[in-house]
Amino acid sequence: MTPSPAGVPAVRLSNDQLAAAMVVAAAPLPALEMADEVFLAQILRMMDGLPRRADDSVGGKLRHRAYELVIGRYPRQALEFLATEALHGCKFYPSTSECVEILKRWRRDDDAVRSKLAASTAVRHEQQARFDDAMTRLAAGEVSQAEIDAMPERWKSVGETRAYLWRHEDGSYTARIRPEEML
Repeated sequence: MTPSPAGVPAVRLSNDQLAAAMVVAAAPLPALEMADEVFLAQILRMMDGLPRRADDSVGGKLRHRAYELVIGRYPRQALEFLATEALHGCKFYPSTSECVEILKRWRRDDDAVRSKLAASTAVRHEQQARFDDAMTRLAAGEVSQAEIDAMPERWKSVGETRAYLWRHEDGSYTARIRPEEML
């Protein structure tokens, strides 16, 4: 086992587990539920607890339409964030531009995002551990020519930089350190 940064042994992934994690990491996030007119109206009514200028009947409809145009295309979770932040931090009913500024601070944080982040982290850790293992084995002269040939080009280039491999004119690589040289 390879020690993790915290000193706790890291769990290694099998090839199948790594492939599955790579699929999850590369997959697009599912779309969030978008706010409809009713939900937007509820959010705007929640923020009505904040002081604002009074509207006449036409002004109220125009104000609602203006907010609908500017913030009506956000997911429900983002608008809930907006209402919470406005009620906690605004002294007055926020303008449409203030709403947009608040919405810029919102970050999606649902199970899908956490799964994708966990998968991406697992992939990076496993790929780094496999690279580290390969470099350790190259340094010890424990890698066959078939294994060298199967390595990613980047790994071979690093192996050459670290003086573990020779790069030939035809682009092939061979081990510089061989088991018999270790004696």
